Amino acid sequence: MKKSIPDKDYVGTIRLTKKKRQKFCEEKTDISSNLFVINLHLQIYLYDTSSVLSTRISNTISKNSILNTAKKGSEIYEYIIKKTMKDIVIADYENSIPAISTLLEQFQKRHKRFHYSSVLKQLIQEQTLDQILKCNYKISINQLKSFFDLIFAKVIPLNIFGKLRNHKKIKKAMFHLLNTPRFKSFNLLPLIEKLDISSIKWLTNIQSTKMQLLVVAKFVKWFFTEFLLKILRTQFHVTTLSATSNERLYITRLTWFNIQKKFIKKKINSNFLQPDIEYNEWQPPIGTYKLRLKHCSVRPLFISEHQEDEKKKLNIIFKFLKQLYVTEYGLTNFKEKWKSIIQRKHNSKTDKFYLLSCDVADAFGSIIQSQLYDIIQLLCKKLPQMLVLRHYAVKSKHNADYNTICYEEYFSSPHLQLPLPPSSLYAHTNYSNPQWIQKSWLLERIWKYIFYQRVKIHEKTYIIGKGIVQGAMLSPILSDIYYSYIMHKQMATFLNYGEIIRYVDDVLYATENEILAKQFLQLIEVGIPQYNCYFKKLKTYSNIYCRTNITTNNINYIGYKINCDTLEVEPEYLNTDMRYLMSFSLKNNMTPLELLKQRLHNVASLKLSTVVLDTTINSKTTIIKILQEACLRQAKRAHMLIKELFVNVQENVQDIFRIIKSSNKTIVRHVIKSFLTLDKKMSKSNVCTWNIEILHILWISYKYVFKKDKILRKYFTKIYIE
Repeated sequence: MKKSIPDKDYVGTIRLTKKKRQKFCEEKTDISSNLFVINLHLQIYLYDTSSVLSTRISNTISKNSILNTAKKGSEIYEYIIKKTMKDIVIADYENSIPAISTLLEQFQKRHKRFHYSSVLKQLIQEQTLDQILKCNYKISINQLKSFFDLIFAKVIPLNIFGKLRNHKKIKKAMFHLLNTPRFKSFNLLPLIEKLDISSIKWLTNIQSTKMQLLVVAKFVKWFFTEFLLKILRTQFHVTTLSATSNERLYITRLTWFNIQKKFIKKKINSNFLQPDIEYNEWQPPIGTYKLRLKHCSVRPLFISEHQEDEKKKLNIIFKFLKQLYVTEYGLTNFKEKWKSIIQRKHNSKTDKFYLLSCDVADAFGSIIQSQLYDIIQLLCKKLPQMLVLRHYAVKSKHNADYNTICYEEYFSSPHLQLPLPPSSLYAHTNYSNPQWIQKSWLLERIWKYIFYQRVKIHEKTYIIGKGIVQGAMLSPILSDIYYSYIMHKQMATFLNYGEIIRYVDDVLYATENEILAKQFLQLIEVGIPQYNCYFKKLKTYSNIYCRTNITTNNINYIGYKINCDTLEVEPEYLNTDMRYLMSFSLKNNMTPLELLKQRLHNVASLKLSTVVLDTTINSKTTIIKILQEACLRQAKRAHMLIKELFVNVQENVQDIFRIIKSSNKTIVRHVIKSFLTLDKKMSKSNVCTWNIEILHILWISYKYVFKKDKILRKYFTKIYIE
């Protein structure tokens, strides 16, 4: 019988498989000998460096590293063995000392000779950026990789990790660490398991395979925490561009030092920071500055610490200013204002509506202190000399539980409105005796707060001579009073023929009158000099064609995306990788399942507000589109959390899908509750229809996302979904 000849492609596949198997056997240590390594503390963290202007910045390599000392190689090795993961005791490692000591001394010598700052500076000057950076100061990830490529090539002896393949794996792990989201730990265990320890010659004198693995684990952890991370934190300022994103941003220490120096010099030269003076009777509190990076500048955030008594006084002043604001300008409610704009469009004879959004430039720093205090005095003119502060029992639909009664302190006066949403129920209580407060005392404290805010920078104390600080307790309400006064005084004409919505420094104007829309645009270009109020030209958007502003048919405003033609409103999601928008940290001894449940039940992250779900604002088609996008994001979040939190998905698959099912019901309840709040006449059949529709969208989204994962898809198809 003639033998069949195997297909050539099949033979090639067999050979390739054998080659891979041989390679795997060479590099992979016996699984049974690896079991004790799993329980080692091999999680490391890359923390942000401080952004607080409190101490001078050093540009030199940290002296805390043992490589910067005059210690011998044997002493460095002893330090690694005894100080890294102290609870793990290594026995019979002495025979490896001579071989590793020579390598460590070579490592130490190269480290001391390598001019990290000069090499980094030269590297940045030579490389050209091929991408638009989110921040002008940051260096690209490719530049970071090039820098550490040079360190691995010039500083680290190859034989210290055995063959070149081990060397490359450690370098690749470092690159992964650089891309790891903030607040997320990095596990060195997978790296250690992949290393071929048989090629590390200095380990051969240690007889026990277990001891060899433990020594490698200690050495790798020391190498990352005591060398690589110290180099990184010494040479780079590690931060983020946005408080809502966990994507790390790296800038050189020299650049960071120059940014701080330039910021301080500019503030002193402009009299924003003025020399402190001595006080006889009163010592105003001192704060510090924290600089947050922007695209091409920095935003100073004020950090202050107050004694308990001072906090209580500030809270009283805040309540007073809040009531003063609400009495004069009312509560700002985007949804109600936008519904009135839509109603205005429906009642108008023209279909064209003109929208314009803009940002106030340096909203807090631009405030004229004397003008602000004069405005507050003017608003207080009708108030009596004595005001009473008493407790109220409040029941509001805006609370999470409408049946819950809250107790709050407010000023009780016919000249001051309570800062409560419409339809809230409230009444005086005898919880405690009313407190009588003089108006003059309130005005005096406000005056001190505005004119004598102090900040400490580099051991020197300054008075804030211009504007008010951002980040302090009273600053937001003071800013609201200042800009609302300007808006009603300088923009009265525009208010009569349109609607102005303002949130902190974001302003949106909507009108059917094209002439007024163009006049408003001209006002934005010129600003309001008498109040030092100017607007950012690069952040002015409108559907009015003009050379000076960006013309668009979709305007983004305070987290919403507004269609200028239909006036429909959709959630605006950050254009950032999903893994940078989530936190994976296990707090308060939470289990992975508990964290998964907490994250997936966080409906707020989907941005399904009553604004976007309101049928008087959006059509059913648009609402379905919004729900589809939100559900898809939910499924992607779940997928990422499962991959990050669970080593063995199979063991937890039933619990995982119970959590998904429960979170889906939570989302449905949230949406249905919003619908019922907006439309009290919605029938039970409509509620049932929406319930089925939303659940269907959710499960379809999960199926779409999970089917792309070879592990999750085989379990997902086995789950019965009601």
